[in-house]
Amino acid sequence: MTPTLTALLCLASDFLPGTLPKPTLWAEPDSMITWGSPATIWCQGTLDAKEYRLEKDGRSVPWDTQKPLEPGNKAKYNIPSMTHHYTGKYRCYYYSPYRWSESSDPLELVVTGSYGKPTLSALSSPVVTPGGNVTLQCDSQFVFGMFILIEEGEHKLSWTQDSQQTSYGQHQARFPVGPVTPSHRWTFRCYGYYRNNPQVWSEPSEPLELLVSGVSRKPSLLTPQGPVLAPGQTLTLQCRSDVGYDRFALSQEGGHVFPQCPGQHPQAGLSQADFHLGLVSSSHGGRYRCYGGHNLSSEWSAPSDPLDILISEQLSDGPSLLAHPGSMVASGENVTLLCQSGSVMDTFLLTKEGAADPLQRHRSKYTSQRYWSEFSMSPVTSAHGGTYRCYGSLNTSPYLLSLPSDPVELVVSAQRVSSGLCLRRALGWDGVRGFWGRLSQRGSPLRGQEANRGRPRCPTPSHIT
Repeated sequence: MTPTLTALLCLASDFLPGTLPKPTLWAEPDSMITWGSPATIWCQGTLDAKEYRLEKDGRSVPWDTQKPLEPGNKAKYNIPSMTHHYTGKYRCYYYSPYRWSESSDPLELVVTGSYGKPTLSALSSPVVTPGGNVTLQCDSQFVFGMFILIEEGEHKLSWTQDSQQTSYGQHQARFPVGPVTPSHRWTFRCYGYYRNNPQVWSEPSEPLELLVSGVSRKPSLLTPQGPVLAPGQTLTLQCRSDVGYDRFALSQEGGHVFPQCPGQHPQAGLSQADFHLGLVSSSHGGRYRCYGGHNLSSEWSAPSDPLDILISEQLSDGPSLLAHPGSMVASGENVTLLCQSGSVMDTFLLTKEGAADPLQRHRSKYTSQRYWSEFSMSPVTSAHGGTYRCYGSLNTSPYLLSLPSDPVELVVSAQRVSSGLCLRRALGWDGVRGFWGRLSQRGSPLRGQEANRGRPRCPTPSHIT
């Protein structure tokens, strides 16, 4: 081969692509950019680069050309305000003396915030034991063709699923996640997009953090308002522990996790957090648990015992409440409270004013077009004294209650009370005797035993302790 031909071949090889290391291409602050926000694309090559070119969507004509910034190994491409115009797949390459580099790996830019945000929830519960699995569900009222789930943090993993239409008109996708370990925090968001515009996404869902429960001592969950609340009241749940936790989490059965609260330390060795849930509505009814955690660990404590929050005034009719043999009884005797309604009630709940928990919940019985349940107290002590109300609920929504019954005040005396029904003050003796008589015919265990007794004499105030 002649020297002239060798020189020409070497010169031609200098202009062939792929003879230099490929550059690195990235976007700041991220490749997912909120609609209207500024962003920057960076292409980094070698120090002797003379020119940088940015290609978009595989077009042969460069989308932009830049001279390198000092010291020469980097070029900057500004996006003043992100819109769908800037979405797409980008590659960059640089020119060094006599030759072009290989192309960078592709960078896909998407714009978020073009549609309303979907809802992300964990099926069954967001609380997972170490090594367990969970299914996350992304729902939207928009007719999205695809949903994407993204794990936040350093991993930045993503999963894409086809949308499925539900029987109630929503569109959703389910994502299996796991096995979950306490090695890092598992926080997710989801987005929806249309198939014909895959780089234009919705707003992100609210973040959902999976709670990896451990064996640390469980906290206690309580509410100062009591377990039964009416619409319009303010609901606050307090999670407290004798372990010095740095943060607390609250979950509602069904997959909802509330924003975490930092732990407060009212005194040495104690920690607590108040979750202010706002004005009560029907959506607040449910079963809650809370967890404690330390800042340097992604693992949470064992769950607190469950706390049921019940919302009243969700059914139009309220039941009635009566006491047998009367609302004034002697210590050591027996008393039965009867809750009954003419409307369909699957369950009756008895509450005592000032008590932290509902006393009893009984399934209803049905006799002669009446639904009823009996709540027995035997033997009665002074601790049973107080004001009682009862509520009804349906199996389809057990945390939503009826209007309350009128209150019945149970007074416990130290001496034996004359047998009979002191409810005659409210109903009259004939009305009371007739009521229990009708129940005896309809199958009540009370059997109308007061129907044939003489009229009772209620104790005077001097007999009451």
